[in-house]
Amino acid sequence: MGISTTAAAWTGRREERRQRAVDSLALDPGRDARFNRITRLARTALRVDWSSITVLDRDRAFFPGADGFDITEMARQDTFCDRTTEDDRLTLVEDATRDPRYAELPAVLDSGIRFYAGVPLRDSLGNNVGVFCVYDTEPRTLSDDELESFQDLAAWAEQELVASSERAQAGMIQAALLPAAPVRVDDWDVNGACLPALAVGGDFYDYGASQGVLHLGLGDVMGKGAGAAMVGAGVRTTMRATHQAVVAGADLGTVTTEVAAALETDLDRAGSFACVFQAALDLADGTLRYVDAGLGLALVVRADGTHERLTARDRPIGLLPDDHWTEQSTVLAPGDRLLVFSDGLVDLLDDPVAWEEPVAALVAEHAEAAALLSSIAELAAERVATDDVTALAVFRRGEGGA
Repeated sequence: MGISTTAAAWTGRREERRQRAVDSLALDPGRDARFNRITRLARTALRVDWSSITVLDRDRAFFPGADGFDITEMARQDTFCDRTTEDDRLTLVEDATRDPRYAELPAVLDSGIRFYAGVPLRDSLGNNVGVFCVYDTEPRTLSDDELESFQDLAAWAEQELVASSERAQAGMIQAALLPAAPVRVDDWDVNGACLPALAVGGDFYDYGASQGVLHLGLGDVMGKGAGAAMVGAGVRTTMRATHQAVVAGADLGTVTTEVAAALETDLDRAGSFACVFQAALDLADGTLRYVDAGLGLALVVRADGTHERLTARDRPIGLLPDDHWTEQSTVLAPGDRLLVFSDGLVDLLDDPVAWEEPVAALVAEHAEAAALLSSIAELAAERVATDDVTALAVFRRGEGGA
């Protein structure tokens, strides 16, 4: 194998890795306000005509962030950034008409671009996933101060580009851990929603039915973002592992105490704790056994319009070592509705302290769990939620299916 053949094979492997890295970004089509902000600042600070964050996706180039032009995508081979990606280094072109690598590009011939500066944007493994660049219609260069500013902006763009991918993937993974579909058994309608304030959050909900028993839970882990999401996933997994014992009739206070013991070291090392509501619902007679570990946000709206807050004095999981929890019980009769939720919903209300009446009214307005959750999602969007909003709804239809 000759040197040229070896070089071509290496280049091919590098491009294959680069494309896989681009695929993993999972970028939405169109412009992103976060990226547009960076390119707008670059155009102003460096006094250039165009600026863009360019991503090469197989044989096309697209621009998740740009300022100064409206093109959404173009052929990869027609871009300055294709050459920058090939060279894999900072590229400065003072006058494109005098450089044979760029003189015939459409941007030069049709749009009059003369100056170009581009720097590769790399992921955590060093793969080139994009190019940050500026263009001008006059030949020029960048002073030392301008070059430093340009590279600072490129570093910002790189961080946002890679972080957006990580957030998107974390969000997809977290969503995949939630129940795939609502539960509709006989006269029961069970559904949930989790709306993180960031791409991911520390809230979770879970449910599953077997042996005529619905095992359900909702948790709110201290904190936001990826760290809280990781802790929340651990709490959820540990709770789910108790499912067979719960549906077999195990005391929920004992089960929660065992869950807390299993999580004690992890929560202590993470400096975190979790507020949790866990319950077992007998689908035949409506008996609801539950433990409230510091959440305090569970409301039953009765068929006659009255409401009842499910209360307990137990502390969150992970707050104190060797703590214990106690099982409580109530009954969901035909026509009753249960809503368990995180404090992110309370924060959306006009008076977060006096939340019972407005939440009860919200529950009473809807005949189906999905409709209630949609209304909560609309409220979160309208009020701009600053904390994770998670809700778990259990509706029992009234006599005759009403």
